[in-house]
Amino acid sequence: MKRENLARAYFPDADPRVAVRRLTAWIRRCPELYSLLTADGRQFDRRRLLTQREVRLIRRFLGEP
Repeated sequence: MKRENLARAYFPDADPRVAVRRLTAWIRRCPELYSLLTADGRQFDRRRLLTQREVRLIRRFLGEP
């Protein structure tokens, strides 16, 4: 799933770039979630495509959009 699509689900009224920045900020404010997303050594903040696992983790920690 594209990060932009997930971000727009959480922030439907925001500009797509703003929505992505907001979602990333929410993720970074949740240390446990952020550490799980970066545990494999990949830089999560710059990636445009999210795996199904990452989407599930984000939804588990942040709730459904």
